[in-house]
Amino acid sequence: MKRRILVVDDTPLIREHLRVILEMDGFEVETASDGRTALACVRERVFHLVITDLRMPDMSGIELLTAVRAEKLPFGVIVLTGHGDTQVALDVMKAGADDFVTKPYEPDHLRFLVQRILERRRLIDELQQLRMQMREDYSFHNMVSKSPKMRKVFDLIKQVGPLGSTVLVYGETGTGKELVAQAIHAADTRRQGPFVALNCAVLHDSLLESELFGHERGSFTGADKRKKGRFEYADNGTLFLDEVGDVSPAMQAKLLRVLQSGTFERVGGTETLKVDVRIVAASNKRLEEEVKAGRFRSDLFYRLNVIRVDLPALRERPEDIPLLAMYFLEKFKPMSTPPVTEIDSEAMQALIDHTWPGHVRELENAIKAAVAMADGSVIHRDALPPAVAPRARKPINTSPLIDIERPLPDLTNDLIGRVERDYFVRLLAQYRGNVARCAKHSGLSRRSVTQKLQKYELDRTRFKDAAFVEPVEG
Repeated sequence: MKRRILVVDDTPLIREHLRVILEMDGFEVETASDGRTALACVRERVFHLVITDLRMPDMSGIELLTAVRAEKLPFGVIVLTGHGDTQVALDVMKAGADDFVTKPYEPDHLRFLVQRILERRRLIDELQQLRMQMREDYSFHNMVSKSPKMRKVFDLIKQVGPLGSTVLVYGETGTGKELVAQAIHAADTRRQGPFVALNCAVLHDSLLESELFGHERGSFTGADKRKKGRFEYADNGTLFLDEVGDVSPAMQAKLLRVLQSGTFERVGGTETLKVDVRIVAASNKRLEEEVKAGRFRSDLFYRLNVIRVDLPALRERPEDIPLLAMYFLEKFKPMSTPPVTEIDSEAMQALIDHTWPGHVRELENAIKAAVAMADGSVIHRDALPPAVAPRARKPINTSPLIDIERPLPDLTNDLIGRVERDYFVRLLAQYRGNVARCAKHSGLSRRSVTQKLQKYELDRTRFKDAAFVEPVEG
């Protein structure tokens, strides 16, 4: 389906010029001469982008923009203005524009913006559809993916969530093991109970024991009052034990007892406490290998490894990187003024090319840093952390229209055609469709000009109603 664009401007020749250059790029284009007509159009039909003049009689571009954003109509907006000062730009972006263009505009620059905004909107729509689908099918707290590997993980969570069984999650640091644990808890019949998490790798034995089981007053120096442990707090809920592979052999034995009987004593206490807790454990180590090496108890491993979930690394699902990047951008954009709303194509390619040793967590932190470093509303490559997008010598500038995948003769003919059509649109506008004056100005014969107009399907009579030297300020 062709993407549809609405052009709104009270100057007929600007509407016509925009219609011509956008139709050359394969878009379906409709036009409106004022804001109220445009508002009626977008309410009745689906549009993917609106390009509107800022200053128009009756309803300005900002008033139109404010109205469509208030109605949450899902399309991009570019505002055309002849008033390119900082305050006008700020007002336009605050009102919800995706970008603005100062007249007189360069057709190639406008084409670039149109493609960039439509691509960004496509990613946002895809993200929203995925999230809606996830909400309908599962409770996957903030997990976004379209990769087959992760979809299998989601299916497994949906299947095992209600069972109440112990789950062991494998994945490298930063892949989202705690999010998986939260999703399992949300799918469980005990979802109304507490979800309690503890990273076993950051505490030595004495502190870990106190955190897990609690302690009585006076049980050690500084224990001036009784403290509940994580097992007590997680009663009738879920306890997530992250990096369980780092637990010492002594602590492994104490964990095994709780998993077998559901009972334990607080540190320094004699009362035996009983809890009903679902355990979700996680490790970035392969516990089978740890068992073979004698560093992990086999009986504890079998208690934990009832159901196993393997999380793929981010490098194994590169198709998720653009979606995750846009998801985190939506999360962090309120941090900036004006809001950062876009990632340009060069920055996005850098994100896709990075190997992500820190996985989803590293990507989240990279987008958060880029939002803070962005100059304006767009994240460019140089706003990304150097580890993600290494700084390189600036390449020689080339035209964005050059596509090296195409044969040179085809590309040359296409580019010449674009230039010629733009040239004759401007020439017809300047001379109000007078072929003789166009011929004189271009140095061609009247017959040659007429042939060009036929070739590019340009009707000279449409240019008779107004003069056009360059797009005027709006």
